[in-house]
Amino acid sequence: MKFAANIPIYLQVKNLLIQRIIVGTYPLGKKIPSVRELADELTTNPRTIQNALKELITAKIIETRRGQGNFVTTEQARIEDLKQQEIRVTTEKYLLRLRPYLSLAEIIRILTEVDQQQGGPRKWKMMD
Repeated sequence: MKFAANIPIYLQVKNLLIQRIIVGTYPLGKKIPSVRELADELTTNPRTIQNALKELITAKIIETRRGQGNFVTTEQARIEDLKQQEIRVTTEKYLLRLRPYLSLAEIIRILTEVDQQQGGPRKWKMMD
């Protein structure tokens, strides 16, 4: 994996693991690859992987079972919260980049057009 220079690698690994959990690569309650396997796959130091996992364990996204390894939480609500946080952060970044060029109405119009081109129309769920 290629890492960005301006963000600590352990945070990038943490975010990658979160993405994999959100999309189901690592399903609820299932074991994730070992520190060594992840370090080999991502070509990074095992200590970096451990630091990323430590944050996920503290956040109760991953559980450690002594002698068995690390497992994704079984709490669906926690993963749903992660999804919502990811969506919100991504949307906020997207809007910050577009705001200088487009009004909110224009952004919505373009999103609707793109949605229709991709097989829409879909009903958009409005968040509180």
